[in-house]
Amino acid sequence: MSGKTVEATTETFGSLVEKADHPVIVDFYADWCGPCKMLGPLLTKAIAENPKVTLVKINVDDHQSIASKYQVAALPTVFAFNDGKVVDSFVGMRPKPLVEEFVKKHAELAE
Repeated sequence: MSGKTVEATTETFGSLVEKADHPVIVDFYADWCGPCKMLGPLLTKAIAENPKVTLVKINVDDHQSIASKYQVAALPTVFAFNDGKVVDSFVGMRPKPLVEEFVKKHAELAE
């Protein structure tokens, strides 16, 4: 599944993220969020270039329980998970080089 972008639901989040056997980047977004619409394609492209990582996108309006569990207070929020735990994060839009660096750093955690 690595190198791909997957839309998660409340039901699939655990298996896609918390039980994954490789690093996962999670993009918490909403359809009405302008910065989310700019960040999403940057993340998708960076993930495609780093096939050891999966991008999981979750719409906070549709899956509020997941956003609440991880205390997502602003959008976009991006978490990096490894071994089922949050190991890094950022909030807000980031320039392309920083997004690429974030993804690459976590791809290197893959065995």
